[in-house]
Amino acid sequence: MESVKSVNDIENLKDNKVFGNPVITNSNISFKGFNNVLYCEGNVKIINANFSFEGNNSIVYLSSSKDSQYSFNLIIYNNSTFFIGRENNMSYPININIQENQNVIIGAECSISSGVNIRTADIHPIYDNESKQRINPARSVFIGDHVWIGHLAYISRGAKIGSGSIIENYSFIPHNAKVFSNNLVVGNPARIERDNVFYTKEFLGYHKPEDSLNTNEYKSDVFIYEVDGEETLDLDKIDQILKGLTVDNRLEFIQKLFVRNKRKNRFAIKR
Repeated sequence: MESVKSVNDIENLKDNKVFGNPVITNSNISFKGFNNVLYCEGNVKIINANFSFEGNNSIVYLSSSKDSQYSFNLIIYNNSTFFIGRENNMSYPININIQENQNVIIGAECSISSGVNIRTADIHPIYDNESKQRINPARSVFIGDHVWIGHLAYISRGAKIGSGSIIENYSFIPHNAKVFSNNLVVGNPARIERDNVFYTKEFLGYHKPEDSLNTNEYKSDVFIYEVDGEETLDLDKIDQILKGLTVDNRLEFIQKLFVRNKRKNRFAIKR
């Protein structure tokens, strides 16, 4: 498959739609089904990426990002939603696989490191010997605002990661796990290493000794998240609503609930 240089180069668009005018460099975007939507806000740069719409009735929403680019491998199948908020920093490669009619929602201003994998389902079903019931059902994944996901972390089906949390390098977030806001988790499976912490997105690589001294204290509470009855979203309810909407209605719902809603504690998760 040849690289796509603009929206006009996308093959087999047919009954699918692309909104926006993203900058596309060294990337592949393919539609194999119908009635899918790729929505790109302004300032979207798709670089070294692979987006594959393998099924029907799915939507991918890429929010505006002035200082970073979308460089990940995304496979999305039937009746699914992928939303990512504004100003996320991402390091290639990142692999996202959305299957079995599930959703992946990522908030704003996250730091997602190289080698991260996010999946809504295992590749094969697993059944109990006695009951013959499936024991590994697919589940949607929710990642809040200002989350730092470290190198080679794995986010499994059904995981919910609260705003302000930190996932250490090589950590495995198991299926249906909750990571509470402002927790640092580490390991396989991930465990709480420390709670009541936050990080800033300041890059330390070029710091001189005097610069590092200035990072010894950060007095603001801006990155501390709390569950708020008026602000915090019911993620399970949102998941069910998304699964019941048409693609067009899903787009409207996303814009109302995730784009225009900028409330700080919308994705907070506490004990």
